[in-house]
This record gives sequence, structure tokens and C-alpha cells, in this order.
Amino acid sequence: MRQIFTLFLVCFVFVAQSHAQRRVLRSAEAHIANERYVEALNALQPLLEADETPAEAHLFAGIAHLNRPGGVVEAEKYLDLAVAGLPLGEKPSRRALEAHYYKAQVLHLTHRFEEALSLHQNLLEILPASSRDLRGAIEREIGYAQNAIEMVAHPVPYEIQNLGAAFNTTYDEHSPIVALDESTLYFTSNRPADIEGRLEGHTFEDIYVSQWREGAWTDAQLVNLPGNYYANRATVALSADGNTLVFYQNDATVGNLYYTRLRFGQWTEPQPFPAPINTSANETHASFSLDGDRIYFTSDRHGGYGGRDIYVSHLLPDGNWGEPLNLGPNINTPLDEHSPYLHPDGQTLYFSSEGHHSMGGLDVFFSMQDEEGNWGEPVNMGYPVNSPDDDVFFMPTPDGNRVYYASRQTDGLGGVDLYLMTFPSDDDRGLAVTAGFVFDQEKKVQGSAIIRIYDEETDLLQGVYRPNTLSGKFVAVLPAGQDYRLEVEAEGFETHRENFRVEVRDVFSTRGRAHFLESIFLQPLVEEDIKEEMELE
Repeated sequence: MRQIFTLFLVCFVFVAQSHAQRRVLRSAEAHIANERYVEALNALQPLLEADETPAEAHLFAGIAHLNRPGGVVEAEKYLDLAVAGLPLGEKPSRRALEAHYYKAQVLHLTHRFEEALSLHQNLLEILPASSRDLRGAIEREIGYAQNAIEMVAHPVPYEIQNLGAAFNTTYDEHSPIVALDESTLYFTSNRPADIEGRLEGHTFEDIYVSQWREGAWTDAQLVNLPGNYYANRATVALSADGNTLVFYQNDATVGNLYYTRLRFGQWTEPQPFPAPINTSANETHASFSLDGDRIYFTSDRHGGYGGRDIYVSHLLPDGNWGEPLNLGPNINTPLDEHSPYLHPDGQTLYFSSEGHHSMGGLDVFFSMQDEEGNWGEPVNMGYPVNSPDDDVFFMPTPDGNRVYYASRQTDGLGGVDLYLMTFPSDDDRGLAVTAGFVFDQEKKVQGSAIIRIYDEETDLLQGVYRPNTLSGKFVAVLPAGQDYRLEVEAEGFETHRENFRVEVRDVFSTRGRAHFLESIFLQPLVEEDIKEEMELE
């Protein structure tokens, strides 16, 4: 009798434990489905610490770690246990297939591309006909592995430099955006910030800025924007004159694009981009054209090709933004596209995509626009610019020889760091940044001045510029190796004219600062000149 009772008690405890395990596993799976990976790991912890951990718990822990920044090592540990506990066999279960699929992803992320390819191909051979979703995912991963093997065999030469302690901490720094003359760099960091009204212990992403001064970057400072906001903000774009900063902001369950303008050294109250830029969908990245008349941005709104797509909107004569146009199937795919950056040449678009010819996750591509406005076939930037992981936010300098970007590397200061990548150039005739300052004879800034630059040989207008109202600085992007004529007009002053030449590569010999003209000091009009102008009127 006692033996029977004991057996019944063991069965009862086993059933109770089984139910409890299933509840934990269902909870963890729900967290993973909603991309709450830390919560999934917290839910799984009792099972992971138990004497006998179910293989599904190891699988879910591996998936959660795989989706956490820097979690690939822990992911492999748990997925190895899941693979051991969920063998494929003749008729593999769905969980066994998933365990081996995610193990192959770990192999890919750790640059074991041939092993990943072999495992994926093996899975494809034994996959049941009913597993169509998994078949599509495996076929995509096989393509990634084949692309990676090809690109690693033909690497792009480059030099890489950590931007150092002026920017980087033990926390994450990412999304660098740099002024055209590389005098100012904004970025995003989740380091603790002392902001009034923010709850203690809560960490958010904030915007920071550093200035290039006397051959070095200053220590980054928090950008304090007016108003009360206590959630995540991230850098997105900077206008050509450096006076408009675009950033991403979490608004409840969606992300929107905001902008703020620099007025006499202070940032204005942030404003959301109006419809039709922001919608009830997510708008995440953006880039202005050099003249500010176009904005390229990403959105997952309805009507796209799938996931997040890249759109363009034109500034209308009344100051509103026109209806956004999808850039079409040459740029957008059924997968995600991110972080568009329109080069100052106005015809080269850099962006990140999971589609096209990717080596895994998001890769950086560029596409050229022809005279009819059509975008050409995207070109992968190659390895090691791209990696098996997500590569986002690629911002080359106007000459195309340097890129500011973020990466998690072994020589970093901790987390994701900011880096400068430099490429050898076989084309010296790129675009060059030219800058100058406009003052009057008393060294006061003449912010109302209008600067026009002409090609000296063709007499064609290259651009119209206005100086910064606080510093008097203006910035132009011009083809190198040519002669130019500059004209400056301001009410009450004589028109200033001068010729200058932008030599090939002369301005990029060190860290790529701008070619600076001599400061311009406008001469006031004398009485005779004023009288003559009045007579002409």
C-alpha cells in the first residue's frame, strides 16, 4: 500500500512540475515573440538553475541571448545544450529543427560560414514539406552564408581607429552624425545622464556632442534640448549648414522623427515632423539633400514592399513636405531597409538592407541615381565594412575616404564604440568641403549675408549659402581640382568678390578638415554708393 501511495505522490509531483515548466516555457516564448529578451531570460532562470533543465528552456535561452547585443557566446552555450537534447533523428520535431537552425546562426555570426552553410543545407534536405516558413528562413541563411564566403575572400582594404575616450565609455555609443567639415560630431549614448525629472536608476539613450578643437576632439557633452522628455532619443541627421538636428524619439508605442534648430547658440523646442512624414507607423531614420529640399526617411507604413522601406519627400513652395514617394523595388525589398544617407553629390544613396546581396542581417549598400531619377542596382560595400551581424548608419565624408560608424569590437572601451574607418582612394577628384566666415569691419557676424559660388570656367552657379548667425561660418561642398569665384552680398555693404581654387586632395591630407578661406570682412557702403543705389532704385 505504501509503495502505491509513494508512486501516486511522485506522479502527482511530476505532473505539477510539468505544468509549472510549461507555464514558464509559454511565458518565455511569448516574451521572445514580443522581443522582450531580458524578460524571457528572467522567466527561464528557475528552469535553467534546476537539476534537470528541459531542452526547450535551453533553446529559448539561446534564442534570447542571440538577440541581445554581445550575447552570441552565451547563446552558443545554451544552443549546444539544446542541440544535444533535441537531436534531429529520422523525423525531427519542430523544436529540434529550430535548435539546429539557431545553432547555424551562431556559426554564421562567429565567422564559421562553411559550417553554417553545411548545417543549413542539411536542414533543408530533411525539412518537412509543411514547414514553409522555416524553409524560407533557411534558404535566406544559405544565401547569406554563400555571400559571406565570397566577400571574405575579397576584402576591402581599410584602416580603423577607435575615436577614444572623448566619445566612448563602458556603455553603448552609436549613430554618429558629423558636420560636413568634420568640426562637430553628434552621437547617441545610453550612459547615465543627470537630467532633472528623470527617475533615478532609469537609463535612456541621449544625444551628445563633441567639437574638433586644436587637433583633437573635446570631451562629449550632453545636448540639453528644451522641454520635458524622459525616454529615448537618438541622433538621425544634420542639415548641411549644421543648424538643424534631426533625431528619433519614442512616443508611446511608435517612433517618430523630430527636429530642432540652432538659434543664437541655443536649440529650439523640438518639433515633430508633420504628416505626411510622421504617421501612426514607425519613422526611424532620415537624411536631407544638400539643399534641404528633399528628405529621405524610413517607415514601416502600409503600402510598402515589406518591413521598413525608404521614402523621399520634397519640400513644397509653401514650406510643407509633399506626399512621400517609395523609392521602389531597386532599393526596397520584402525585408527591412534602414538608415538612408544621401551623399552631398546628390546622386549616391547609402543605406542598410537585409535584402539584396547581404552577408547576414543588415548590410550597407549604395545605389546611384541616373539622369532620369532612377536608382541603380544596389552595390554591397563589402567585407569588412559589412559583417555577419547588423551594420547600420554608414556616413561617409564628402570625399568618400572616411566613415564615422559604430561597432562592437574587442579593442573597444566597452559595449558599442565609435570608430573612424579610412579607405585608400584611387580617385583624388572627389568632393571637397570649403568653409569661411563673414564679418563686418568691427568683427561682428553678418548672418544676413548671401554667399554665391560660381565655377570660374563655366560661370555656372554652384550654390547659394548663408552664414551661421552665431559664428558667421558658411560651408560649401565643391568638386576638387577646380577654380571658383565667390560673391558675398549684404545690405549696407559693398559686394565682396574673390577667386579661389580647391586643390586635389589638399584639404584631406590629415584628418579631413575643410579647406578654409580667409575670413571675409565686408566693407560698408560709403555715402556716394548709397546715393547711387537709391538713384538706381
